[in-house]
Amino acid sequence: MKGFPSLINMLLASSLVLTIGRGVTLPFITIYLTEHFHLLPKSVGVILGVSLTLGILASLYGGYLVDKFSKNRLILLSIVLFALSFFAIPWIPRPGGVIVVLAILHTCYSVLSITIKACFADGLPVEQRIKAFSINYTLVNVGWAIGSALGVLVAGLSPLLPFYLSGGLALATVAALSLRLRGRQQRATPAAAPAAIPNFRQTLTILRSDRRLIYFTLGSTLGAVVFGQFTGYLSQYLITVSSAEFAYKIIGLVMIVNASIVIALQYLLSRGMRQENMLRWLVLGTLFFIVGLLGFMAAGQAVWLWLAAMAVFTLGEIIVIPVEYMFIDFIAPPHLKGSYYGVQNLSALGGAINPVLCGVLLSYAAPPLMFVMLVGAALLSLLFFFLGHRLAEHAAAAAEDTR
Repeated sequence: MKGFPSLINMLLASSLVLTIGRGVTLPFITIYLTEHFHLLPKSVGVILGVSLTLGILASLYGGYLVDKFSKNRLILLSIVLFALSFFAIPWIPRPGGVIVVLAILHTCYSVLSITIKACFADGLPVEQRIKAFSINYTLVNVGWAIGSALGVLVAGLSPLLPFYLSGGLALATVAALSLRLRGRQQRATPAAAPAAIPNFRQTLTILRSDRRLIYFTLGSTLGAVVFGQFTGYLSQYLITVSSAEFAYKIIGLVMIVNASIVIALQYLLSRGMRQENMLRWLVLGTLFFIVGLLGFMAAGQAVWLWLAAMAVFTLGEIIVIPVEYMFIDFIAPPHLKGSYYGVQNLSALGGAINPVLCGVLLSYAAPPLMFVMLVGAALLSLLFFFLGHRLAEHAAAAAEDTR
């Protein structure tokens, strides 16, 4: 991208290609596991849920590795293991082995994502980081759209071909990155020198004692409950209150609206985001979430209202996600960026919790109460970010006074 160092542009391109690889395979992994191992839906859910949770939890240590070792080497190693995981899945004879390999795959992608964010922090001035975060999020959405369409085509030829294509795209990315990174010396600040980096236990102590990070992570987790699995809980709701046919129709349409708005507006909106106005943007994004959720609750059989509500909801998504990253960038010490992003990555557990919460509410309460719960989660998320931001500003003011 214009104005970015070549390394940042390489990482953005790699993020796009690797997301295409994920999109080729992961949306259809449920079908593969069901047909290949003859599993019941609940067993497939356990495999996917356990492997994703293990990958998310492992990213906490992955963040520490980002601070400890060469980012260039860690990127290449993560992508190689990512590729090998895809190649291995068709050869696994037992479902238990799939859990292990998928957990490795999710861990590698989490570590790669954390490393890319840390590289943004290392290689870009503060005012350009939000731009990089937004471009990366846009490319991820583009990659999912391309990958999913490509996956439908290749899966029709052979159910194993998507895995090999995903692995091949990852290996091609490694090869291209290796050529470009060869001979490049990774710039390091004095704060990031190996002697200055605490061990993992010391790092955990630092992370646990930073209340700002705890508040921001809780806020991100509750935010992930709201938008992390929105197609899942909308599907659950629609099947409960209407028919499967209507649910398929609405989900297909709202996904198109969501992807189109993200791709069209993410970068444009990010141009006005800065560290000094992060909280105002977050309030606006939360307001869009709430209006969108209330629109879903009132939509009924009105297709146009579902689409309008999704358009508003998506505006909240494209504001909140990059702003959440900037909150962490605001407080993380230069030599612990990876560890702080690793903690924030735990917020993805909110997306894993969402289907359980929504499923319980839809089973035992009036369906509209699901949206009331999600509105409450959005407001609580904003509250935690407000508390963390207030602590961060006080800490920054105190540091300024001691100079």
